[in-house]
Amino acid sequence: MISLKEFKSYHFQLYHVIILILIVILSQVMLAYINVRSVDNVVNKSIELYRWDTAERLADLATTSLELLLQPTFNSPNATSEFRTSTSEALDFTLSQQILQKNVEDICLLFKTSDNKIIDIDQGSDLFDYLTKGLLPKSTSTKKREKAKEWFNKSQNTLFKMESIATLKEGTHTFHILVPFSKHGEVLGAVYLKVSPDFKNITKAVASSYDQSGALISAVILLSLLAMFSITTFLVKDRDMAQYQLFKHKEKELKERIESQKESFFTKKIYHAHHKAEKIVGFIKEDLRNLTHENLETVRIRLSKYSGFMGRVIYDMKTYNPPINVIRNSTFNTNINSVIEFIVNNIFKRVYKEGNQCTFNLMLMENLPSININEYVVWQILEPLIQNSIDHNQKKNIVIEIKTTFDEQLNKINIYISDNGSGIAPYLLETNENGIKKIFLENSTTKNSLGHAGYGCYIAYEICKLCGWTLDAYNTNQGAVFFITAV
Repeated sequence: MISLKEFKSYHFQLYHVIILILIVILSQVMLAYINVRSVDNVVNKSIELYRWDTAERLADLATTSLELLLQPTFNSPNATSEFRTSTSEALDFTLSQQILQKNVEDICLLFKTSDNKIIDIDQGSDLFDYLTKGLLPKSTSTKKREKAKEWFNKSQNTLFKMESIATLKEGTHTFHILVPFSKHGEVLGAVYLKVSPDFKNITKAVASSYDQSGALISAVILLSLLAMFSITTFLVKDRDMAQYQLFKHKEKELKERIESQKESFFTKKIYHAHHKAEKIVGFIKEDLRNLTHENLETVRIRLSKYSGFMGRVIYDMKTYNPPINVIRNSTFNTNINSVIEFIVNNIFKRVYKEGNQCTFNLMLMENLPSININEYVVWQILEPLIQNSIDHNQKKNIVIEIKTTFDEQLNKINIYISDNGSGIAPYLLETNENGIKKIFLENSTTKNSLGHAGYGCYIAYEICKLCGWTLDAYNTNQGAVFFITAV
């Protein structure tokens, strides 16, 4: 028994088979309708031909036979009883032979008497006595010949003057035929025949022929459609298989490209972090050398932050695809203002002399909400952006302003890192086909020697994406601005 899953796998074929069956049924109905119309047309034409070529000829032949049988009677008016009997039997035989034919329903002779009364005679003895002695038949005419007598009365001119056959068509299949009956060239009356041609056998034969032709055509159409369906199904399967293999190949290439990008990003990030770690290790050594009882608590807190950053650098070396919970976690309760103050006071102000190389202006919003992002990840984002402002304004005493705000409606923290330097080169603010500004792409730098330059903004941008943040950069009249939206 076919399961529902297997049935669904064949739905494409079933739909097509059902459509093919409906097409064949519809074509068969149309062919049957055309056959019926064609048969009716053939029958009507056959009836017309029969009336002129067969029915009238049959009536004319019967009339001629009767005239020939009665010709000796006309030449011998004083016939003997034996002659009367034999002639009457011959007349009865001739009349009955016509009735025995399938298409002839009635035959008689119609005469008009001297008192303008129309009589019908269908017996040989009555016909013999009427023609030889003028005796009227004793039998009473039936009502079935009223129509024949009426047609005879209307056809007087055709029969007696024009001596032509008069035919009346009743309905579609019945003919009332009157043929002039003559004695020595003088028309005495008319031979009447009622003929109803039977075309049932012809109709059946023609319809059967059409049905056979229709069935043959339908079979040919069905076989053709099935052949087309089989070919189409085969081609569709081949196409699907080719598309599947292409998709798998593209999927493999995409995975390899993603893995390569992750490894590249991992390498750059580690190198960049390693470079920063070397600087932190130098700070640790310096703090340890200058450790006194007075600065013990301050140095302890600072060394704890340095150690945390070193731990983060070491963890980043373990994998290039860290789980999301080591970046964003409800256990993290990071104050961005505190991170900014620590970086500025314990990184940049230990390297650069404030007032000679750069001056920091912190405009940090009070009561800024905490975020659930690892503080050392925030460090990895902010530090390269601040460093970028310093590196691109060498030999200038620039003012770096760091500002934080909170948008209560959108529940977002905004971080602005701006300077009064020369700003960002305009071409670095252009976007690529993916809508990413070039300053955030790998190896994008204004330095003459690439080396390991051009990764700070790139790493900050990629880590922002891991945190679900957005990073933008633009120029103002005073200089460059990096704008971070933290969720």
